[in-house]
Amino acid sequence: MYAKTLTFPFLAILVFTTVGCSDKVPMRGKVTFSDDQSPLTVGQVAFTSDTVLARGQLKPDGTYVIGTDKEKDGLPKGTYTVSINHAVEISPGISVGGLPAIPVTRQLIVPPRDLTVVVDGKTKVFNIEVERAK
Repeated sequence: MYAKTLTFPFLAILVFTTVGCSDKVPMRGKVTFSDDQSPLTVGQVAFTSDTVLARGQLKPDGTYVIGTDKEKDGLPKGTYTVSINHAVEISPGISVGGLPAIPVTRQLIVPPRDLTVVVDGKTKVFNIEVERAK
């Protein structure tokens, strides 16, 4: 009788703990240029809401995996604004006579483009096409 009393609370705790750990949806995708489908190889994809900021670093093949608290751990269900952060150096930092380097100038090569996506647990891939800056 004592064993039955302990078993139910233990199972209830186990079930609630397991359910609480699976509230994030894995999200991945690929960023490509619309003109030739070549991948955007450097930068970061960000999913933001009023309470969540999740990011994924672009890989050399243009793919990304979103993480919130840890790299690649997914994000909670909800509606997110998706943005791509990408810049390249157009002039090197210059140091003269041991003085601090002049700040590096950066040029945005992918125009800012905010997208909205609903993460509902069914969609786990979000591919993005971007245009080259003119």
